[in-house]
Amino acid sequence: MHKKNYCDIFVSGGGLAGLMISLALAGKSRKIICCDLHWDFSLEPSGLPQDQRVTALFNSSLEFLASFIPLESLLSSYGKRLAEIEVLEAGKKGEIEQSSSFKSLAIGKDEFGWVIPNDKFREDLVSQAAQNPNITFLPKIGVQNVFTRTNEAYVLLTNGSRVVTKLLVGADGKTSQVRKSLKINTNQISPLQGGISFNVKHPIPLIHKSVEIYKSGGPFTIIPLPGENEHYSNIIWMDTISQIEAFSKLGNSALASEATKRSLGVVGNLSIVSSSVNWSGSYQMANQLSHERSVLIAEAAHNLPPLGAQGLNLTIGDIKALQDCISKAADPGSPQVLKDYGRARYFPTLLKFVGTNFHNLLSFSNIVPLRSMRKEGAKLFSTNERLQKSLLKFGLGEDIFPFKPFSKTY
Repeated sequence: MHKKNYCDIFVSGGGLAGLMISLALAGKSRKIICCDLHWDFSLEPSGLPQDQRVTALFNSSLEFLASFIPLESLLSSYGKRLAEIEVLEAGKKGEIEQSSSFKSLAIGKDEFGWVIPNDKFREDLVSQAAQNPNITFLPKIGVQNVFTRTNEAYVLLTNGSRVVTKLLVGADGKTSQVRKSLKINTNQISPLQGGISFNVKHPIPLIHKSVEIYKSGGPFTIIPLPGENEHYSNIIWMDTISQIEAFSKLGNSALASEATKRSLGVVGNLSIVSSSVNWSGSYQMANQLSHERSVLIAEAAHNLPPLGAQGLNLTIGDIKALQDCISKAADPGSPQVLKDYGRARYFPTLLKFVGTNFHNLLSFSNIVPLRSMRKEGAKLFSTNERLQKSLLKFGLGEDIFPFKPFSKTY
């Protein structure tokens, strides 16, 4: 018979979200157990699958992360400041029809946030968690089933062992086994749209600016990567499913040619320097974010396409809210904690879910009224200081205090 383990908080999922919430909640001698069916939590290269994607962390997210992990080395070594977003409207003949610029100085800050490679961010989180005596990893082990009771939750694992916990956190992705075991349904929107992402090298520098180019089918986003001597960027390209499938079958040379054309040549000819990753443009949100002795965070709670860097920053909002709720209670899984968390996160999540979908509809459609709305909206927000400031603060989820990780900039 397998041994039964006990902990204060059990986290299902060892990706970025699972690691962050484990570190955020590991204070006050709480015992945390974190499991993942696919990760082995090793710092060796073989233990970290190649993830060439990047994430843009907003100032408010970085301010929260800095409360439990050191960020200076990570940002100085691998980060890239993001201080401007340029929005371009592509004309029918491949020309720039309209240009709008949004700068962080409009909200009184030196940057909107920092761009960080996912693999480096995860390495840092694994290293920090491995040094924390309150966190125990269960590598290559997942959740098989969950049973909740008034005072505790019982978690049956894929290796046959069991864990009894005061609070179960589902951070196990959009196909969450925790969510399925709790029989929580989801709302889904599945537009006929997908995306492809890859890294490129180009001759014209972006410095600290990202570029979003709009055309029917979806946006084409160029996000600058760290490095000053040579110029690299991450491409996030959304289009119809059929187009994305066609692009994924191209060789690097042909794909680079198509991407250069779609980029309107704003950074020169593109050369692909990584493998490409395809993903769905679907939206998903759980009908409820808390359950008896359980909560959902990250993609287990909400799954959005990577428009405007909302996904991980929304996840960090989940983690901050849960930490705040738990800090006020002796029992991390008490009914009051669950009620407060659900109340704090449901509406902001729903707002992002609806808002991002509407934004995507505007970027996807070539219907004349919607295309005109997209163009006129960009022009209005870029020229009206008050509206621009409100839009930027809403999109960034910023607090009123600027975040300064350290004085030197990169």
